[in-house]
This record gives sequence, structure tokens and C-alpha cells, in this order.
Amino acid sequence: MLKIAINRPVTILMTFLGLLIFGVISIFTMPINLYPNVDIPLVKITTFANADLSYVESQITKKLENQISGVSQIKRISSKSFNNLSVIVVEFELGKDLEIAVNDIREKISKMKLEYPPSVEKVSSDAGAVMSIFISSKQLDDKALMQIIEDDIEGDFQRIKGVGEVKMVGYLKNNIKIDLNLDELNKYHINSLDVAKLIKMQNFKTFLGSIENEAKNITIKGYFDSNSIEELEQLRIAPGVFLKDVADISIGYTLKDSYAHFNGDNGVLVELKKITGQNSLEVAKNIKQALIGIQDYHKNIEFEVVYDKSENITKHINQVVFDMCLGVILTILIVFLFLRNISATIIASIAIPTSIISSFFLIDLFGYDLNRLTLIALTLSIGIFVDDAIVVIENISKKIKAEKNALYASYEGIKDIAFSVFSISIVLLCVFIPISFMNSISGLFFNTLGMSVAFGVIISFLVCVFLVPTISARFLNVKESKFHDNTEKYFTRLEQWYENTLDTILEYKKIFIGIIFILCALSFSLAPKIGLDFLPMEDDSELQVQIESKKDLSIEVMEAKSLEVLKQIKENKNVDYAYLLVGYDDAKDRKKSKIYVKLKPLNERTERQKEVVSNLRDSLSLKEFKIKVLEIPKFEGAGIDEPVQFVLLGDDFSSLVSASRRAKNILSELKGVVDISDDIDAYADVLAIYIDKEKARKLNVNTQELAGIIQTSFAHANVGVLDGLKDSKDIFIQLEKVSKEDMKSLEKIQIRTMDNNLISLLNVVNIRLIKDSSSINRLNKTRSVKITAGVDRVSLDEVKAKLETNMSKIMQNTGLRYTFTGFIDLLEETMIGFAMVMLLSFLLIYLVLAALYESFIVPFVIMITMPLAFAGACIGLYLTGNTFSLFVLVALILLFGMVGKNAILLIDVANKLCDSGVGVKEALKIAGKSRIRAILMTTIAMIFAMLPLAISHGAGYESNSPMAVAVISGLISSTILTLFAIPAIYEVCYKLDRKLKRIYKRDLI
Repeated sequence: MLKIAINRPVTILMTFLGLLIFGVISIFTMPINLYPNVDIPLVKITTFANADLSYVESQITKKLENQISGVSQIKRISSKSFNNLSVIVVEFELGKDLEIAVNDIREKISKMKLEYPPSVEKVSSDAGAVMSIFISSKQLDDKALMQIIEDDIEGDFQRIKGVGEVKMVGYLKNNIKIDLNLDELNKYHINSLDVAKLIKMQNFKTFLGSIENEAKNITIKGYFDSNSIEELEQLRIAPGVFLKDVADISIGYTLKDSYAHFNGDNGVLVELKKITGQNSLEVAKNIKQALIGIQDYHKNIEFEVVYDKSENITKHINQVVFDMCLGVILTILIVFLFLRNISATIIASIAIPTSIISSFFLIDLFGYDLNRLTLIALTLSIGIFVDDAIVVIENISKKIKAEKNALYASYEGIKDIAFSVFSISIVLLCVFIPISFMNSISGLFFNTLGMSVAFGVIISFLVCVFLVPTISARFLNVKESKFHDNTEKYFTRLEQWYENTLDTILEYKKIFIGIIFILCALSFSLAPKIGLDFLPMEDDSELQVQIESKKDLSIEVMEAKSLEVLKQIKENKNVDYAYLLVGYDDAKDRKKSKIYVKLKPLNERTERQKEVVSNLRDSLSLKEFKIKVLEIPKFEGAGIDEPVQFVLLGDDFSSLVSASRRAKNILSELKGVVDISDDIDAYADVLAIYIDKEKARKLNVNTQELAGIIQTSFAHANVGVLDGLKDSKDIFIQLEKVSKEDMKSLEKIQIRTMDNNLISLLNVVNIRLIKDSSSINRLNKTRSVKITAGVDRVSLDEVKAKLETNMSKIMQNTGLRYTFTGFIDLLEETMIGFAMVMLLSFLLIYLVLAALYESFIVPFVIMITMPLAFAGACIGLYLTGNTFSLFVLVALILLFGMVGKNAILLIDVANKLCDSGVGVKEALKIAGKSRIRAILMTTIAMIFAMLPLAISHGAGYESNSPMAVAVISGLISSTILTLFAIPAIYEVCYKLDRKLKRIYKRDLI
């Protein structure tokens, strides 16, 4: 196979040219995202019910939870019950097919007999908002604007290619409003329920049967409905009394349940979500193109793009591409400074773009997308790509100088070094193969980086074994320049110094080995002090501010108070713009609002996002309101807004509330924990109506009809549909605004007894103003209270340790249970997965190295480089003030694969010399002297390839820099210690290795 590289140059060239072509095609056709496709399978079950909170929890939420809990692969069931609404979110294990999950849930629910049918829908975390557009108009009133949005604009957005869902906040649907005049009703001795029944009786369409004979079949339909407001007004309510006599009928919104505000205007925020799996950049491009046509058609409406996910993706991708290109240039420069040969440098440089571009083809072929982590992986691998090429070129160059025949020398050169290159590649692959066993969110990050590097390693091996020898045999010029001759003496002195130093080390090897292990132990002791986070806050020039009231209030008051906070935010010099949303969630909760804040570009402000967040936390204030300043969630739909999420579980709500208070107090003791809150909602003001059953029985009152009268008076009840020529609108009935806002209106309401007599409502009911819960939270079928917090200069593992240390104080023998969710839960999952990957990788590396070297001892010598690298990484992170995070752990996996190569290069030569009869000490000195240039060159090339990631302060710096620092410091420590510690350890282990070989090694006679 190796001769193909020499004898078939055109075949080799065409093969790699084909890989490059397909690689380029893949770059332009692959889906592009910021992070790997973290598609968390979520299913939402929503039930709207005409019932109070206790009924919703006991008869809907609990029953649904019990019914669906038997579905396979459920990870977590969380629910929230409100008056009239139940929302259950079922999270499945990663890998569960979302379509199957939805079908399983629907099948379970179909077997239930529920009064109110629930709706089941998929909530793909990958189908997040790609773009948000604020729609307003200075020429049109609200009614006209909402009508245009309903008739035209919503449909236009839904037709855009790649858009899956159009969600609107602040949109108020135009309906038919019937506002009853309570005094007029009483005047004509009728009530709201009477009116509702009469409207339903006189305004309907229905199927009436069919006429069938031998010739034809004719359907009979009854059209007894109104087609205009004028016809509705003429509906007869009583003899001589029409609907217009007791009510005002108009078109408009019946209830303002959400609100959007931007740049001084009220309007509608339209969130456009992409279809799962679609290219975010492509969808954003389609939306922008379609928006041009929509704007041209609606000249009197303003469209403002206030959020564009593609900007953030492009910014991060461009930054990583820039760092990659700069890393390639620096790597080529280092290679030239060591080789000091232009032809050799060019050949070595060819390996880098060939390996990178060809890797994209394999990445695309195996179904991965192009994301930030993919590019970072290939950036970190630049050193690996050039490393193998350098080793091959250097060996071929020596052979050409000795043999003179370039073709034969190239063959001999690759033949001599192929085993070492193969060993290094196999070791690298052994590090990344176990990653495929991780089935978690963090595992997707590990998997993306690992497989990207693995594909690069495979291509790099093929480049070095086939392409490099082909080119070297024909274009490698071994004639040295004057620059080479003038600088060679420095490298010769380096080799001589290393040989002398190695001689001293081998003389006192046991002492030196002891010193090394002591230094490593001291370095390892730094690890607990470094801290552990999941993902650091990055400067994406955007953040969110959440405002929550613990008191029940109207949406108008929440709107006014939130605007005060919005004004404070806009006064910050780092803020570009911000918009406000009230009632933005499924429940249209008026006690919560959210402000999206867009910061100025990084080059236009003096503070990074982390400092801006910290300053806003200190400056924003609103009496009796809780304000939280958070980064935009990295995984949409997964419920991971706040880093710290500690959940208390139990059936006794009062115990949960008390324990929550104690947990918040303990968290407040830890400096750096901010925005401490819980999800115990405010107690709502409830006007409780109690029926006097004895009076009701005596007066012959129908309780159900009594409830219907109150409901049609105050709950904007739906009583039918008005079908116009263009569209249809729902008809809602309630008391006029003046009466509806006054509690004394209840005193005026008249009810009809079953004897057809009218009596006052107060004759049979007692009315009291009480406090009651506005919602109930549950997790895994148990009542829960979630305590959330942010972190500022304190690691997540410190927060977790603080809570666990004080758990007895929090629980106080109440029988409650607890769990962690969010980033802390992911952090524990990540560490377990990382430990599993490392153990399995070490095992595979040992198995492979033992097989390659036919030795039980040599693999241990090579694998010692891994803890030596970890020691350096700990020192680097500690000195720079960084913490362990998901990105750092991912980089450490790569580091452990990279550092073994130096030991393999050194030991491979020493083994061959020892087998040929050279003494172990002399063999190590010869091997070290012959390999020191290659080891230093490849290591420094790797370091300079990652230097842009380490020192760049652009997009993604907060994650990229610690990762590069860990790899660079690990490479430095492992290389230094490999050059000095590995020879000493090898000599100590050599005798034991030979003794063991005598037991099992036999030569074939």
C-alpha cells in the first residue's frame, strides 16, 4: 500500500482533490448553528378548563400525570396548574424520537375520560426563535392594525420557507363584543344568562338532514345566524326588546392579556421559529427577503427587526474562522523556523488545509452540522495535522540526503515512520471513540468535538501516508539555504545540551522521578480550588431582565411598573435598545414581564457583558418587585434560564414554603450568589361566593344557573360566531366595563328561580374577599418549589456544596425531598460522563498500545503523559483565574489524546535501538537527541495554533480562552516532562518489561 504513494501520483492527487471538492461543497450546504443540535425531546400538554385551581390540579393535572407516567424514557414531568389552565411539560431522555413521544402521550390520554380535552404538542428545543419583529403603526388604530395582522401578515410569515411557528405577544384578536348594561337588564327583568341563551338560540347554523331519492341526494342546512353587527342588534330579547336595547355591540378585543412595547410605541412582537433541523442562517435569510415584500405592501405599518439569531451565529463563526486562519499562519511560521526549508514547509503546510477541508466532508457525511464547536475542534487539531506531516517530511529528508534517490528515499522514509504515525492516530481515535457512549446534553458537545477531531485524524493519517510522500518524492529540496546553515548551530547546541541533561537525569533517575510526582501532586491539589461551571457567560451583546410581582395586580399596573424599569435600562450607556413584553408565557401571567436588552457592539462600549449585567443588577430597582438580570438561554425550551435551580419536593405546601425560605437565606450567605428567588406565586385576591344552601332550597334556585349568570357577566363568555362575508369572529358577552370593574355590581344582579321569579343574588349567596394561590407547581408528580439564583464570580460547584452542606438546616426533618435541575444538574451529568469517557479511553489506549508494542509495561510509560498534561492544565487555569467548564473538559479530552504522541515518538526509536542490541541508557540518549527537534517543533506549532483562541477577546472569548489555556499549559507541562521524565521512567521500567517478555514472548522457529 505504501508504494502507491510513490508509484501512482496522479491517482493520489485526484483522490485528495476529490475530497477537497466534496469538503468545499459540504461547507456551503451543511446546516449552520451556534452550538451542536441539542434537541431535547419535550412534549407539552395544555388543558383549558372552566374550573378553579384546586379542580384543575386534582382532576386534570394529577390524572394526566398518573396516566402518562408509564410512557417509556420519560426523564422528568413538570407541571403548573392555574385557574382554568393546566400546563404539563414532559421531558424525555435524549435520543427519544419526538414523533413517537407525542404519539405515546396521545395514546395514553385517549384512554381517559376527561371533561376538558387536552391538546398535545411537540416542543423542540431546536425550533427556537430565529427572528423577532416588532410591528406597530402611527397611522392605524389598534383594531385596524390587529385586523391586518390577522388577515395578511400572520399568513405571510407562516408561508416563509423554514418557518415553523409564528408566536405573537401583544396581539389582540378582534372579536364581537357584547357589553351588557346591568341597569337595562334589570329594567326588563332579564339577566346575562338569559341573553346568552337567547343569542345561542337565535344565532346558529346546523345540519337538518337530507332529501334522498333515486335520482339525487340533497343536504338540508339551516342558516339561522346573523351576518353583521346590525343583524345581531336586532335579535329579540323579550317582547318589544332587542339586543341593542340592553347592550353595546362592537368589534374589538375583549381582554388585554399581553403587551409589547418598543421604542416608545405599543405594538405586536412576532417571534418566528424555525422548523426543527433547518439551517438557522438560511431561515433568517428567507425571513429578511420576505420582509422586504411585506413592508412594501403595508406602507402604513412599521416593521422593526429587534432580535436576529443569525447575527450571533455569524459573529461567533467568523471569530472562530479568523482564529483558525491566524492559527494556521502562525503554525506555518513555526514550522519554517524549525525546518528552515521552503519546500519542506510548503509540503507540510499543504497537510493543514487538506485535512481541515476534507474533514468537513466526513462531518457532513455522518450527519453533523457546522457549528462553533466543530470549527474550534479543527482549530485545536491544526497541530495534529501538521505534526504527522512534519515527522514524515523530516524522515524522508534524512533518507534523501543519505540515499540520493528521491523516490526510494521517500518510500523508505514513510516505511520507517508509518508505525509511529499509525500508533499516534490510533491513540487519538481511542480517546474519542468512548464519547459516542454519552447520551446527554454535554455528551452532544463532547461528541461533536470528538468526532470532528476523529475525522480530522483519519484524513491527516491518509495525507501523511499517501499525499506527503508523493509530493516529497518529487518536490522536496534537501539543499539547505544559508539561513539554515547559519542557524543550525543553535539546534545542534540544543541537542547537545539535551543529551547532557538527559545523561544527568538518567544518573539520578529515581530522585528525579520522585520530584516529578511531588510536583504533579501539588498541581493536582489546585484542581478543587479552580472551581467548576457548566458554561460561562459569553458576551453576545444581549441579555434579558425578568420582572415579577409577588402581589396580584392588573396588566395595566404591571405594564406601567415595567416601563419604569425599561426607562432605567435605556439610561445605561452600554445599551443600544430594549423592548418590553408582559403576559408573554402560555398562562398570560400578568404578574411577570420580560425586557430584552440589546447591547452596543463590543467595540463601541467600555464594559463586557458580564460587567454590564453586574451593574444592571446593582442599579435596577422597583419597590415590591423582584428583578433578575440573566443571559439569553443557550438551550431554548429546556427551562435553563437561571444557572442555579434547587427544587424542594413534598406534599405539605407550608413545609415547602418554610424550607424554601431557609434555602434562600443560606444561599444569600454565599458571596457571589445573586437574583435569589423562588417560583411560589403571589396569592391572588379572590372574591369567594358561597351559596346559602338552605335559602337556595327554599327559594327553588338552580345553583348551576346562578353560576352561569355570574360567569356570563364577568368572564367574557363565548356565545357563538358571527360569519361575515370575509371572515368569522367569535361573539363574547359580559357586563360593560363600568359595571365589570365594580364589586358592587354583584349586588344588582338578579337571578331567576325555577318558579320563574326574579330575586337578588344577595338573597342566596354570601360574598367574601379572600386570598388564594394563583398557581401550583409540581415536579415528577409531587408538589414542588423551585429556588433559583444567578452566579457572579462564584462557581456552580461552590453553590451546590453550600446547599448540600446545609441540607439538614433546610429540611429540618420535614420529610421533604430535593433535587437539582438546570446547569447544576447538567454539571453533575457532565462530570460523570467525563469520568466515564476518561476511564474507557485509558482502557482502550492501553489495549491498543499493548497490542502495538507487544508489551504490558510500555503503555503505562506512554500514558503517564496524560496526568502530566492535566497537572499543567490545572496550573494554567489557576494562574489565569479560569474555572473548569464544559468547554475546558472537552479540550482536556483532546489534550489527553495529543500528549501521548511525543512519548510514542521517543519510545518508538528507543525500542528499536534496544531490540537491535543498544543499551537502554544509550538508546534513550540517541532517541532523545534524534527526536527533540520534532517534539519541540510539533508542540510549539500546536501551541501557536491555539494562541489566537487563548488571547483573542472577540466573540466567544469567555469559553474559548479557558479551553485554549488548558490545552496550551497542558502541552507545555507534558512536553517538558516527557523530554525528561519519560526517559527516566522508561529506564526504570525497562528491566521489568524485559523480564515479563521472557515469560510470554517466543520466536517462530
